[in-house]
Amino acid sequence: MPELLGQLRRRGLPLGVDDALALRQALAAGFGWSSTSALLRLCVALWAKSAAEETQIRAAFARLDLPEWTVDSAPDRTVAPVVPDPAEPPTTLADPPDPTPERSPESPAPPPRLTPQPPGLSLPPLHTGRYDRSLVLAPHYPVTGRQVAQVWRGLRRPTRYGPAVELDVPATLDRFAGTGLPTPPVLIPRRRNSTRLLLLIDRQGSMTPFHDYVDHVRRSIADAGRLDSLLVGYFHNTAGRSPDQHLLTELPDPFAPAIDPVLRLVPPLPEGRVYDDPDLTRPRQLTELRDAAGRNADAVVVGDAGAARGGFSSGRLLDTVVFVKALLTTVRTVVWLNPVPPARWRRTTAEQVARHVPMFPLTRDGMYRAVDVLRGRPATLERAL
Repeated sequence: MPELLGQLRRRGLPLGVDDALALRQALAAGFGWSSTSALLRLCVALWAKSAAEETQIRAAFARLDLPEWTVDSAPDRTVAPVVPDPAEPPTTLADPPDPTPERSPESPAPPPRLTPQPPGLSLPPLHTGRYDRSLVLAPHYPVTGRQVAQVWRGLRRPTRYGPAVELDVPATLDRFAGTGLPTPPVLIPRRRNSTRLLLLIDRQGSMTPFHDYVDHVRRSIADAGRLDSLLVGYFHNTAGRSPDQHLLTELPDPFAPAIDPVLRLVPPLPEGRVYDDPDLTRPRQLTELRDAAGRNADAVVVGDAGAARGGFSSGRLLDTVVFVKALLTTVRTVVWLNPVPPARWRRTTAEQVARHVPMFPLTRDGMYRAVDVLRGRPATLERAL
């Protein structure tokens, strides 16, 4: 089992000494010995906290070179007391009874008892009769679902709202001290996380290789992020084209990538369009989705910003700036998560976008830094929008 624990820890499953001791205690109690599949089910029951982690454990278990075994169920050890028959002579040690009944030569031999094979993993057998464990495929993302949930649970703004169900001890004591009479307790609403998050995801094009990973992060935030509200929208490259493309002709150096001289002259995107589905078939106005999120919401944009193909486009930079400005008219803070490593941002549109918008890689550390910015920590920018 050390090899199994090592594989799972490399996959990001936080297993420690307590988990190994839990497995040892379960084996000592008699669980997981009947077959290989029983041992697998025991490991899943002890260590998996979600369906994705169950898949990881099954995939890692299948890569181990363990022999297939099946142990028959133990016979019933409850033996009825033997009452001797007074008509029969007592059995002596010199004449023990033969437990094997005699079989005539004409009677056929009993068929051999076949041990049923465990269901295990339904894999195609090889010519050698064994299972090809290399065919077991399971997604292995840079960040596990549990790690994503731990990161985004830190984005909390506790606010008391809802029904009054929690006891306010200081107010109750003050009321009693002021009146001197038995009074009913003072109840207040419970603290709840009032964080509202607007998640905008770049789709198709150069983001196609990252679809599964981004969907994994989105599902983890929605399932275990414990946010008050999560609104998701999709777009392709940008939410729309800026009507003020003529501002690019007013740059003093048309070959310089920065658009700082005209940055203050760029108005927010008036008519942006996003989509409600990842296939980009159900369009929706950006203003409608932005207003649904509310003024106390935070916005997270997930996209490569041109870094995946390594190119620079001043038009795309301008369209991205007006897109972010349109978000900042209502939301509190905007951060950008880029699935492309920071080393590939150089000399691309993403490098210029990161000068104006807090941009972080879509990794565990990058998401922690993004959450810090959303919680109010100032971001270091060359020039904010």
